[in-house]
Amino acid sequence: MAHDAGSRESVLTSKLNRLFGMILRPDGAQYTPAQVASAINEAAGTKVISGTYVWQLRSGRRGNPTYEHLVALARFFGVPPSYFFEDDEIKRGEVPADVAAALQDDRVRDIALRTAGLSERSLKVISDMVDNVRSLDPPPAARLKPRQPRG
Repeated sequence: MAHDAGSRESVLTSKLNRLFGMILRPDGAQYTPAQVASAINEAAGTKVISGTYVWQLRSGRRGNPTYEHLVALARFFGVPPSYFFEDDEIKRGEVPADVAAALQDDRVRDIALRTAGLSERSLKVISDMVDNVRSLDPPPAARLKPRQPRG
C-alpha cells in the first residue's frame, strides 16, 4: 500500500511519541526532547541532533529525518532503526522464504534470471511449459526414495 509523505511523518511521529511515553527517566518522568538530544550528542562525542529538531519530529512539524538521526534515536531508546518504519515498508522487497529456498539452486536461479525482461506472452509460454513438465515429473516428495536396509 502506498503512503504519501504526510502519512510517513505521522507514523514516525506516532512511534516516536510512543517511545517517549514508554522509555522514562530514572525518576519516572518523561525525557524532554532537549534531554534526548543532549544524551545522543554526548554518546556520539559530537553534535548529531538538536532538541528543537527532536521536538519537531515529535510534533510532526518535521519529517524525513536522516539515517544518522534515526539510528541515534533508535540507540537512545533501545530499538532497531526499523522500528520507525511501517511493517509493509520494512517487508517491501523481502523475498518469501520458499522463493529464497528455490533460488538456492543454481539452475533455478539461472532460468529465473534469463526470463527477466521477457514479454508477458513469452512468460506465459514458459509458464505453460513448466506446468506441462511438472505434470510428467513425480512430486518432489515421491522422488525421495527411502533407503533400503542392507541385509
